[in-house]
Amino acid sequence: MKNFAITFLSVMVLAACNNAAVVDDQAGHHHTEEITLTPEQMKLAGIELGMIEERPIMKTITANGMVDVPPESLADISAPLGGFVRKAPHYDGAFVKKGALLVALEHPEYIRIQQEYLDAASQFEMVALEYDRQEKLYKSVAAAEKIFEQTRSSYNSIKARKEGLETTLRIAQINPESVLKNGIQQQVVLRAPFDGYITMVAVNLGKQVGPEEVLYQMVDPTHLHLELQVYPRDLQAIKKGQAIKYRVQGSRTWKSGHVVLTGQSVDPTSRTVRIHAHTDAQDADIKPGMFVQAEIAVASANGWSLPSTAFLEEGSKAFVFEKTETGFKKVEVEVLDKGAEYYHIAPLDAKGPFIVKGAYYLVEMEEEGHEH
Repeated sequence: MKNFAITFLSVMVLAACNNAAVVDDQAGHHHTEEITLTPEQMKLAGIELGMIEERPIMKTITANGMVDVPPESLADISAPLGGFVRKAPHYDGAFVKKGALLVALEHPEYIRIQQEYLDAASQFEMVALEYDRQEKLYKSVAAAEKIFEQTRSSYNSIKARKEGLETTLRIAQINPESVLKNGIQQQVVLRAPFDGYITMVAVNLGKQVGPEEVLYQMVDPTHLHLELQVYPRDLQAIKKGQAIKYRVQGSRTWKSGHVVLTGQSVDPTSRTVRIHAHTDAQDADIKPGMFVQAEIAVASANGWSLPSTAFLEEGSKAFVFEKTETGFKKVEVEVLDKGAEYYHIAPLDAKGPFIVKGAYYLVEMEEEGHEH
């Protein structure tokens, strides 16, 4: 590669010195009127020719925003009744599967609730039998209505207490059926609600935590999306399904996505409208809260176009190189619209063909011509 670069630069300098027609302007500056190249030099420089075409240009709208997740893909893990931490095996950034143990807790309150539940379950079993017996007697007119009503009241009261304790156990992440079958469990285990990454850890062994404390935060990366902001004037051009490219702040790598939803209201503070977009592929590099820059591709009208690689931009002016009988001539053009791959231009007197790839090397040669 080093030898190739030296050879190529030598060819360019030689061509610039020998093949460029140089004239003086009134100020005494030199500028290249025409550059000639041999077929071998064109091949070495990777120069390709093309003609002006009529085509639609995909204009881009620049937008800024951030990575976000829907509420069901973001979880705060806490212990409804608190407790002492006995197990906490995961680090920040770890990937865990749904149902994996996140933290194990102990507390006398868990023991007390299970004891009360077992007691209520035992009482309910006995009163249920008595209620069934009294109901049969009452229907056969063999028992007094008052005794039956007292039995039914006792039955409903104990049933409500049992069901209330069952609900409390489930909130505390204890399975009532498991308590009935296996007895009192010493530890309460909090498990991952979905497959995802741990984004925050606030526990350690032995720590006493309260019900208001967040022990872990988790995110499901399969539903990460981009929340972009655009100005209302651009909203009419943005449609569902349009392609976008995006990159996170500080990165040079662009990745692809598409528009999913367009907002219907203007933020009163920023005076922008939200655009909801998804990535085309799962992106492990993005995390909730990251800032992103995006470009939304929107279609514009057909027009005369050349590839963006054909243009040399000098300040506010743009130029292309036209092939002539003896070489290449630099032609100023008016750019009407810029797309990602093609630029719309105003009609030209020059008919071409034009350099559509490799124009950079002619610029190098023109600069060498200036120096010589």
